[in-house]
Formats: sequence, C-alpha cells, structure tokens
Amino acid sequence: MTNPLALLTTMTAAAQRRLLWIMLLAYAFAVGWPEPGLALRAVTPFHVGGAAVPLQAGLLAAMVFNAGLTARTEALAALLRHPRALLVGIAANALLPTVLLALGAVAADGWHSPREAQSLLVGLVLVGAMPVAAGATVFAQGSEGNATLTLGLVIGSTLLSPLTIPLGLHLGGFLAAGPYAADLHAAAAHACVVFAVLAVVLPCALGLALGRLLSARRPALLAAAVPVVKAGNLGVVVLLSYTNACGGLGQVVARPDPDFLLLAAVAAAAMCGGSFLTGWVLAARLGLPRADAIALAYASGMNNSSAGAVVAATRLPGNPAVLVPILAYSLLQKVMASLLGSFVRHARFGNESSAVP
Repeated sequence: MTNPLALLTTMTAAAQRRLLWIMLLAYAFAVGWPEPGLALRAVTPFHVGGAAVPLQAGLLAAMVFNAGLTARTEALAALLRHPRALLVGIAANALLPTVLLALGAVAADGWHSPREAQSLLVGLVLVGAMPVAAGATVFAQGSEGNATLTLGLVIGSTLLSPLTIPLGLHLGGFLAAGPYAADLHAAAAHACVVFAVLAVVLPCALGLALGRLLSARRPALLAAAVPVVKAGNLGVVVLLSYTNACGGLGQVVARPDPDFLLLAAVAAAAMCGGSFLTGWVLAARLGLPRADAIALAYASGMNNSSAGAVVAATRLPGNPAVLVPILAYSLLQKVMASLLGSFVRHARFGNESSAVP
C-alpha cells in the first residue's frame, strides 16, 4: 500500500517544480473568473486596534508561519561566527532595489504617461522593500548554494522587516512624485510597521519556535506534519497569487494598455535581473566562496512579492495599476532564478568551498 505522506510529498515536489505554470494558470483564472477572488479580497476576518485585517494578510501570515515551521534551523548558529555574508546579504536586500529604482526613475522620466510611470515605480518599490522570499531557499539548494546562509538571509531579513520595510518605502517615496510619494511615506509611517510585525515577523517567530519545540520534544510528529504543511503552504501561495491577481488584472482586461504592460514587464525584468547580477558580482568582489555567492545572488534577486501585493491591496486600493509590476516581478523572479541555476551549474568561481557548512 502506498504511504499517503510519501505520495503527498511526491505530488507537492512535482507541483513545486511546475510552480511557474501553476501561477500562470492562477493568473488566467483571475482574468476569466475573478469574482471569487474579489469576494475573498473583501473578507476581513480580524480587527486589530479598530483596523480591519483582510484575509490576504491572514494568508500571508499563514505562508510565513509554515515557512518558519518547516525551516531546518539547526546550523544557523554557525552563521554568527562568520557573519559577513549574512550582513552583506541583508543589506543588499534592503538597499539594492532602491539603487536600481533610482536609475529606473531617471529612465522612466520621459514616459508619455506620468501616471503609468509613477504606478510602475510604486509597485516596484513595494516589492523591493519586502524581505527575501522563502522560495530562495529552494532555488539556492537546488543550485548547490549555501542552504544555511540562504535560510539565514530569509529569516534575518524577515525579522528585521519592521525596520527595512519602512526604510525601503521612505527611500522609494523620495523617488516618486506627488500623491504617489505621499502614499509611500504614509504607508511607511503609519501602517507597515504594524503590518510587518503582525503578518510577517510574529508568524515567522511562532513558526520557528514551534518547529524547534516539536523537533526537540516530538520529532516524529513534526516529520509527519511537514509534508502536510508544505502541501498546504503551496495551496496558500497559489490562492494568494490568485486573489492578488484579481485586483490588478481586472483593470488590465477591462482597459487593455499594451504599452504599460510592456513597460511593467521590461522594468520588472531589469530590476530583477539587475538584482541577481549585482548580488553575484558583489559576492565575487568580496571574495565569498561559490556557495555563499549563489545564496547571496538569490537573496538579492528574490523578494517576497506576495507581501508587496498585500500592502498594495490594503494601503493603495484606489490604484490597482501598482499590482501589475508586482505580479510581473513575481513571475519573472522565478524565471530568472531558474536561469541563474542553469548558469551557476556551469560557472567557475574562485573559492569553491563555503565558509558555513
């Protein structure tokens, strides 16, 4: 008889390998059948301090909690003995997008529609301000990167997000203009610290704590739960992608704007590709081992786009166009992560060892 957990693990792994296509299917459903997603976006199951917490924020919290619960943190203490790569990676994740966006803002200054240019800039600022995506650990491990360092970068950037998210939004606000700049500064000053704590930091910390507790007290229970949690997390990722897409793609279909779509795709590709490349070059300049360089490149190029989409939906509901570059970045970072994996498997890189096992 087939072991149900083994079968679930196999099916989840197969779905993860095809996650890009699954997300494209979710986007197609958002275009053709947006009503359920729009209904879900209107659900507010929680209230904190008189403020409504939408279902999307709850889905994001569940995703982060599950990532923390299944993270293998045993070797993270070793990073503190050699923290240079960890500190560089967190700094790159927090500051690199703003540098690239400053260049992009100059390039987009002559675009024929200031509204489109500003919406694009705000969307990419929201992505760039977010912590490292948990999916970076999967891509880095599959490309012989330092899995411990990648996990440390994900957790470190997540726990520091109450500081780095407002910083990224304020820096982006200085690049934007008019009401778009005001929206970014207002989100950074009044909402994103609470959002980062409740939807990102607290779920991550609870997941990590519960994972460590079960690992020490009930390892068999944790081992049995991991396949179920990973499968459930995949479902949450897809549902969150679908609901986010329902908010942004409806406008695209109702009022098609090919030049804005092309601009969003090109700008997202440039920012994402530039982030991957800069992370790789920065690691080479610092003389980091190859495995650390791979981890740093993935951490530089992969941001938690789901968190950015939730902030856009909750803080900027009147401008759904900002979701378009976020959705484009979400897809393109997975494409470029796969391309980076193909590249690093054939690249030679100074010191082939890793400072942290």
